[in-house]
Amino acid sequence: MTNHYNETALYQGILSMLELGKLLTALIAPPLNTFVLLIIAAILYRVHFKKLAKFIALISFTWLYVMSAPFTGLLLTDNDDSPALTLDEYKQAQAIVILGGGSYPTKELYAETASSAPQLERLRYAAFLQKETGLPVLTTGYSLIGISEGDLMAKELNQFFNVPTQWIENKARNTEENASFSKNILIKDHIQKIILVTNQWHMKRAKYLFEKQGFDVLPAAAASYGSKGNLSAKSFVPDLGALNSNMVLLKEWIGYWKAHYAQ
Repeated sequence: MTNHYNETALYQGILSMLELGKLLTALIAPPLNTFVLLIIAAILYRVHFKKLAKFIALISFTWLYVMSAPFTGLLLTDNDDSPALTLDEYKQAQAIVILGGGSYPTKELYAETASSAPQLERLRYAAFLQKETGLPVLTTGYSLIGISEGDLMAKELNQFFNVPTQWIENKARNTEENASFSKNILIKDHIQKIILVTNQWHMKRAKYLFEKQGFDVLPAAAASYGSKGNLSAKSFVPDLGALNSNMVLLKEWIGYWKAHYAQ
């Protein structure tokens, strides 16, 4: 009974640390950081630090503008200009690993839970690669709601793409655990060279973390936020869609920095 209690407490502690990390990331990205800075500015203004209050408010609105402008996405996008891998190169791998990318409750008739857009993009590309290479598939990912991402992806691969899944990992709550838990499964079959399927904006961090676990990674990046396009007048006009994509790109750069330099 005591051991069970200790294991539960440890799990809850780790989960709390993960949530704290997400909160700290959110604090430096709009709109939460804008809201926090404006509250600080209002307090300072009330206690007669008016110049400092105005300065903080200016920083707040400037950061909000920068993060909602499309040109920021051009700066944050990891434009990898290396040649795309060929099917012949992908055929040298031993397995395909698909990382979970989110799910949501749905009233659609085929299920109560469905893959989010990023996850579905990954499934689509992975299904193509599996049919072209014949390689076995591993899906990996946890979920706080309903069916896990790993189980859901396996179900949708079969249901919509007629692609079988060899292994399902359904405990990983982040990319680092995706890599670690996948290794625990694949090492049993002596699999070291993998095709890693995730979105382009997530690939830099994911590839690094899987290589850190000893995998030889062939990246297979699905659809991306950001663009390689040229600057134009519209690039400087704030846009809600740009705010959303820029927040995702910023989160990935922060995550990559934490994985690469803070450990």
